[in-house]
Amino acid sequence: RARHLGVCPNQLNPNLWVDAQSTCERECQADQDCEDFEKCCTNVCGLRSCVAARFADGSAPALALAPAASCESFVCAQQGSDCDIWDGQPVCKCKDRCEKEPNFTCASDGLTYYNKCYMDAEACLRGTRLTTVPCKHIFTWPDTSPVPQETTARPTPGAGPEVPVPPALYTNPFHQSVRAGGTVSFRCDVSGRPRPDITWEKQSERDENFIMRPDQMYGNVVVTNIGQLVIYNARHEDAGISPQPFPSAECLKEPDRRRCEAMEVRWHFDAKQGSCLTFRYGGCGANRNHFETYEECRAACLGSARPTCLLPMVQGPCQNWEPRWAYNHLLKQCHSFVYGGCEGNTNNFESKESCEDVCPFPKSLQCKACRLKSKMVLSLCRSDFAIVGRLMEIVEDQDSGIARFALEDVLKDEKMGLKFFNIKYLEVTLTDMDWSCPCPNMTAEDGPLIIMGEVHDGMATLDPSSYVRAANDKRVKKIYELMEKKTCDLLNRFQD
Repeated sequence: RARHLGVCPNQLNPNLWVDAQSTCERECQADQDCEDFEKCCTNVCGLRSCVAARFADGSAPALALAPAASCESFVCAQQGSDCDIWDGQPVCKCKDRCEKEPNFTCASDGLTYYNKCYMDAEACLRGTRLTTVPCKHIFTWPDTSPVPQETTARPTPGAGPEVPVPPALYTNPFHQSVRAGGTVSFRCDVSGRPRPDITWEKQSERDENFIMRPDQMYGNVVVTNIGQLVIYNARHEDAGISPQPFPSAECLKEPDRRRCEAMEVRWHFDAKQGSCLTFRYGGCGANRNHFETYEECRAACLGSARPTCLLPMVQGPCQNWEPRWAYNHLLKQCHSFVYGGCEGNTNNFESKESCEDVCPFPKSLQCKACRLKSKMVLSLCRSDFAIVGRLMEIVEDQDSGIARFALEDVLKDEKMGLKFFNIKYLEVTLTDMDWSCPCPNMTAEDGPLIIMGEVHDGMATLDPSSYVRAANDKRVKKIYELMEKKTCDLLNRFQD
């Protein structure tokens, strides 16, 4: 059988390696073991693996590229992704080759990478962001790579005074389990002006609680320069949460704004918003819902109830089904779900009333059900992509946001090449979002979702009327049947 067209990436440039992740998956012996558009190439492990073929003139016979297609002004927002031309259009794909010079890089996920390129590529594959942090150890491998020039992460602020903005969490740490001796990391992102400090506190029955700050090491625990908590060589005594005792009823009281002494700025807990806010305190002391620092407020009023209320709904692997209630911290409401009877978490209540007693963050606004632009068939035909995926993370940003999905199936894809580039995670931009009543509602279901949306400038997007529904066998089967029968082509001809 004939060899496949094209050459291996390291044949075009001997300083570039195949398989940037050093995982050396998809082993092969010859081109015939790979897809038609791939070559069997030597990888970083000294073996051979399948990788997309390259062409010396930048063209591929199988991909009839449009002459006007260009990456010149195309920007890839995902860390570790590069622009490439696919099916005549610019798309973003993860790096699949890195330089072989060692420049060991310690990253915010607690791992050390061969160089920064490997770190960026890993971030792209996982659909997240990684940053470099100070290394715990000094590596003796000689560094022959040129030193990158220092750059400014943010533009220099102007001379004018900035308007203060109270701190707010936009991604929260979540419950994790790890085997003894393993490594685990926790991250929380905050917004505010001036930029808030991130600190961590460990609850202990034997020792006094102490605050852990960035760029510090505490035994086998490290807080990175971005405030990420990393636990190396995890032990049983590292398990726990970070609450401090404080009467929960005090946190639900309105702040006392009367003037008895000199006015000063303090923090209080706002039960409706579920966060700590500033107010002018006059020293009357009618209740204890006033704190000198944001840290004190958060530790007192978010310490005991909040960790439980932030945990996800966990069905568990058992099948002793029973109805339960859990708190959804994005919608700030208690929702019913089906519990399997084992291996859940504390965000699990027998009734709606008991759930609301523990998570007292009611929403004053009753949200209406999200309205779809159209039903399944029309949504499929009008969409640029349709996927089955699990929601991994949501990042809120005023009237927009980002949702990251772990892909389980690609039902339709006209502009991104998700199957061609073997994309595992997809970052979707959310437009025109009302976060008080978010639509589309991606958090009401705990399982996989069917998501249909549009692609603009290579970016997947969803708007409030986009099709998002829980995935089940019936719906997925129907979409496959519609695609096989070319229903959308027939519908377009009928409309024309």
